[in-house]
Amino acid sequence: MTIARWFPALTLLMLITGCTRWSFLNKGPETKPPPVTGEPPPVAAYLEYLNDNARRIDTVRCTEIDVTCSQGIQSFGLRGKMVAQKPHNFSMTSDFIGKSAVEVGSNDKEFWYWLSKADPPYQVYCSYKDLNDGRVKQLPFPFQPDWIMETMGMGTYGPTDRFRLEADGNTIKLVEQTSSQGKPTRKIIVMNRRAVQAPTPQVTAFLLVDDATGKEICSAHITETQLDKNTGAIIPRRLEFRWPEQRFKMALKLDGTAVNAQVPATAFVRRPMPGVPAFDLATRRLDQASAEVQRVQRVQGVR
Repeated sequence: MTIARWFPALTLLMLITGCTRWSFLNKGPETKPPPVTGEPPPVAAYLEYLNDNARRIDTVRCTEIDVTCSQGIQSFGLRGKMVAQKPHNFSMTSDFIGKSAVEVGSNDKEFWYWLSKADPPYQVYCSYKDLNDGRVKQLPFPFQPDWIMETMGMGTYGPTDRFRLEADGNTIKLVEQTSSQGKPTRKIIVMNRRAVQAPTPQVTAFLLVDDATGKEICSAHITETQLDKNTGAIIPRRLEFRWPEQRFKMALKLDGTAVNAQVPATAFVRRPMPGVPAFDLATRRLDQASAEVQRVQRVQGVR
């Protein structure tokens, strides 16, 4: 499978939020401000800010997503919609030139995705238990599904001793030691130290860095945010994902957003897709029903 065919699935694992309410910092000019001096607030203050944003959000629904993916000089665009609900529920569909191209989803038990251009175009799924137990040897992308609520501004952070604070002028970083696909890594949340207001992002980037080499594995950079006036929550409007190893970038613009809208539970159920086999990422096998369909098709000469 060419790497370009995996690009739409990344939207399942990475939608990032920015934030603006910083009562514990002094406001300053937003255009080329002078460096901030003095000791920064403690880690607990930054985590409380992030957690406060999360407490305001139960669901996020977006009816218009414009996506532009590029690798080197090649690029393509998608249009879609998505909905997310705490703690693990997520659903997104995207179209390419008016035809269904991507379906991705998650609930408390599993996550799944389907890419029309994949070869073969299976509905790939995996339980969170299998993922957490290490039964998935390698994901086809460097992002972990559990990050989705954090990157949507819906996750919670703590305890404070998991994070190290690094300050550099007008920027601070919250650094957490973790692992990705068995490799020691650092998850880094980059924030504007000064107080800003939407559409300027307070959280400017999320980074995943290889701990051994210091190289960036992947990142998300927020360039514009939007304020939900009913809840005071901040959600992203424009952001860009980067996968340096594959020279990949994906820019998203999120419009038609609503916070805490009613969402039916059926929105987060994996459904069989007619003519599409289901593939378990942990066992690397088709499920029983799909395998039987494949067998019959081979006997009948159907492709």
